Amino acid sequence: MRIRAEYRIGPELRFLSNLETMHMMERALRRARIPFALSEGFNPHIRLSMGTVLPVGLWGEKEYFDLELDGKMDLEELCQDLNRVLPEGAHIIQARELAVTTPSLMKAVNCAAYGFILQMMQQDIATICQNILKADELLIPSRGKKKGVDKDLRKGIYKIDTQVAEAGVCLMFWVGTGEPLNIRYDELTDLLQQQGIPTQAIVDVFREGNYIRINGGLYSPLER
Repeated sequence: MRIRAEYRIGPELRFLSNLETMHMMERALRRARIPFALSEGFNPHIRLSMGTVLPVGLWGEKEYFDLELDGKMDLEELCQDLNRVLPEGAHIIQARELAVTTPSLMKAVNCAAYGFILQMMQQDIATICQNILKADELLIPSRGKKKGVDKDLRKGIYKIDTQVAEAGVCLMFWVGTGEPLNIRYDELTDLLQQQGIPTQAIVDVFREGNYIRINGGLYSPLER
């Protein structure tokens, strides 16, 4: 049985690396006695795939992992069992069974939503949003593998929105990930600074979710 789970990593765990998050989930699977499947070979490991990496320093509202089970299990019970043993700040939201032919998270997810909590006037932020959306290009030095090369972020910014948050105004970006254009959250930070937002005005950054973008529509990895 192959499943996909949606989970939350709260601000308390924002400094966990992807490997540490995987080890946390593996320990929880063992402590909760989930009937997970193991790989073959000399050093078998849990068939667990964490999907897209959550950058260190960010917390995530809707993260995902794929897991193979060694048999059938009620998925509501699986979520409850894991939540009983996971540390504070980690929470399994829901899980669904996957078809054998369902592509992996790494192949399917091609969009992410990042939220920046800003302590600024909402009217000033709205003006910056308009400037970004009206721009023909937004050149920022790449922070990925091609360091020192300017990257045009405009091609990979699909949507921008603002929401009132408890600590200020939340500026949301829906951007491309993976191929053909991968936009990192720290490149978006550079863009905001380029647009006149000072570093001290950014009080928090998080990833709201990962998505599958098809023909302009955004879908949860649990939907597709």
